[in-house]
Amino acid sequence: MMIPSKSKIAFLFSAQGLPVSRNGHLYLWTFTFAEVLDVSEGRRRWSVFLRTLRKRKKYLSFHGLRVFELHPGGHGLHIHVATSCYLQITDVRTVWHQCGGGRVHVLPIPPERASYLGKYLRKSGRPECFKGVKMWSAFGGQPHTKVKDVMVESNWTRTYNLLLATVRTVCGKTFRKLRWFERLRAVDNVLLGLPWYYALPYAPVQDGGGEIWVVGINLV
Repeated sequence: MMIPSKSKIAFLFSAQGLPVSRNGHLYLWTFTFAEVLDVSEGRRRWSVFLRTLRKRKKYLSFHGLRVFELHPGGHGLHIHVATSCYLQITDVRTVWHQCGGGRVHVLPIPPERASYLGKYLRKSGRPECFKGVKMWSAFGGQPHTKVKDVMVESNWTRTYNLLLATVRTVCGKTFRKLRWFERLRAVDNVLLGLPWYYALPYAPVQDGGGEIWVVGINLV
């Protein structure tokens, strides 16, 4: 089973924490553009839209979760928003058009449907234009789970952390300072039941009854 990315896990936790409206549901908004834009320009217009909408007193507390999607049909950037805030579609459409936006669509959804937006957060196959871009974010003070707070545990991560805590080299290098592909190979070796240094230029040596790991030479 493929483990979701930490970003997606953080989003799913955040989506579960969204408060519901008085009617017991959330609102799912989709904002599009009339033309195909560079992602940076789309992000800029979205920021302008939020600032402009909040200038209206009744929308000052507008909050929720935002997710970017690059539409597979070639229609450019779509911006999806899950929120419990009630907004007048005519007000939103007017402001969105003023800020260079296109079509706007909204529908009420059950709270559990908010996690549906997580499907856009796949890491593999992500378009190059999203490199360095936050695919989702909270806005308006919406409480959320931060990616750095997510800890994914598996046999692979447990093995990596064990090697991180125990492996040393004769010249003082730690496991963390080894080349990345060497660390990957070391973890895979252990998972296959092999010495971690198998097929790598590392060898163990006994020192005071315990094993230490040295580079390139066996001192036993």
